[in-house]
Amino acid sequence: MLFFSRSKILMICGAVLLGLLLAIPNVLSEERRDSMPGAFQRTINLGLDLQGGAHMLLEVDLSSILSQALVNERTAINDVIRRAEDRPRTEFVRVDDGTVLARMRTVEDADKALPLIQSLSQPIDPTQIGSAKTTRVVRETEKNIRVSITDENIEFIRKQTIQKSIGVLGRRIDPNGNLELILAPEGDRRILLQVPGAQNIDEIKERINQSANLSFHLVNEKDSGNEQALSVAMETGRVGAGDVYYPYSAEQGRGGLILQERTRITGDCLKNSSGGPHPDGAGAVVNFSFNVACATEFGRMTARNINKRFAVVLDKEIITAPNIRSAITGGSGYIEGGFTMESARDLSLLLNAGALPAKLTIVEERTVDPSLGADSIRAGKVASGIGLLGVAIFMWLSYGLRFGTIANMALATNIILIAGALSLFGSTLTLPGIAGIILTIGMAVDANVLIFERIREETFNGKTPINAIETGYKRSMAPILDANITTMIAAVTLYFVGSGPVRGFAVTLAIGIVMSVFTAVIFARLLTATWLRGKRPKTLPI
Repeated sequence: MLFFSRSKILMICGAVLLGLLLAIPNVLSEERRDSMPGAFQRTINLGLDLQGGAHMLLEVDLSSILSQALVNERTAINDVIRRAEDRPRTEFVRVDDGTVLARMRTVEDADKALPLIQSLSQPIDPTQIGSAKTTRVVRETEKNIRVSITDENIEFIRKQTIQKSIGVLGRRIDPNGNLELILAPEGDRRILLQVPGAQNIDEIKERINQSANLSFHLVNEKDSGNEQALSVAMETGRVGAGDVYYPYSAEQGRGGLILQERTRITGDCLKNSSGGPHPDGAGAVVNFSFNVACATEFGRMTARNINKRFAVVLDKEIITAPNIRSAITGGSGYIEGGFTMESARDLSLLLNAGALPAKLTIVEERTVDPSLGADSIRAGKVASGIGLLGVAIFMWLSYGLRFGTIANMALATNIILIAGALSLFGSTLTLPGIAGIILTIGMAVDANVLIFERIREETFNGKTPINAIETGYKRSMAPILDANITTMIAAVTLYFVGSGPVRGFAVTLAIGIVMSVFTAVIFARLLTATWLRGKRPKTLPI
């Protein structure tokens, strides 16, 4: 137990030196940090409660997602019936009381339509055997077929919507990935958003409120050119089957157009977008490029509809509706809509981040003053200093100058290694995290106390110093590991069950446990063995 080979000594000293190098940037100025190698420029990130910022609780409007799923199902039913060789005749296919109702003209038509509609119900997860279906198809009467979304699919949609919303928000608010956002699900339909150090809260709220749903639709020239049909659509929203009415954006003026609802070209097709100057001179445009599949589809659509108009719709508003002069086969182009350079850049940022799958409502909003964080950091430093000094004095009084100093050196190394680990992982330190560090200071000497008490007991039993220390470390190993493993289980449980600040506490506690075992069992044993070989005492001063 007390023999250390040269390679072990180098590994232990190397680990301590690495931890020191990783911890040092936290006390250096920004200019000094920039001159260090990349891996050693990282510092501990301060959480919202320490450096201030924005705290928001967002609620996801799942009803709009389910409504859109029903609309998509209705469109799919119309498409599969329209493409059928022996086409069944329908009276109507419409969304009805949270379901899709298809009424056929005759019983024979219903017989033909039922297997076609059933074929649209697919497994939610095709990779799993026995996965639940997306829809439930029921023949209510001889002519009526009702389609509803299964409960399993609703739950799947809910989880997917939450996860996609979190991903989109992260890319919108922190496109460069340097703000250390906290984005986490909160309950069944809410998202917790914390932006440490946020300066412009209104800009964050504006980015949240924009859905950025982009789509390209062909214009229904017949109805859009009919003043009566256009007036009815504007006032009541009523349009023909397969069509939809969208108004112009504020920049385009009053009015709107009746468009074909069906489209395969949406914001999901975008490979990249960027703001830039208008190629013809004044103003700005949003340049875009499609992925391969959508570029091919866009080329076909424009080739088949030369001299017709197609509308670019953003968040259910028409931002432009140009004529198709020729087939656009390159998979790229630009959108013009009275943009300034700033608005074009903002729109391209939103489009690159992706569309929010559902509307988000801010149900709780708080702004944390940075001065509160400064007071908390100051109080944390004072508490840590007092705790560290109290523990050090206790160890000196209890185990003498030699062994007390070894325990205190191990404790100081433990704090350095915790800071280095937090910096390496880019962890965010919060008030509960500070509490975890202070708790670790008290717990870090537990292993030393167990070892030293065992050494003292072996010394009273008449063993030589070498045998007493050897036995003390050997027999203390099992209870030390048991105590720390049970605490680690609690920390891991807190991390996976908790969220936000609770996770911060769990992270610092878990790192503290690992480092305290290393410093007490390995590093302190190395110090003890080095002292023992150098002094070779006849009795132990403990």
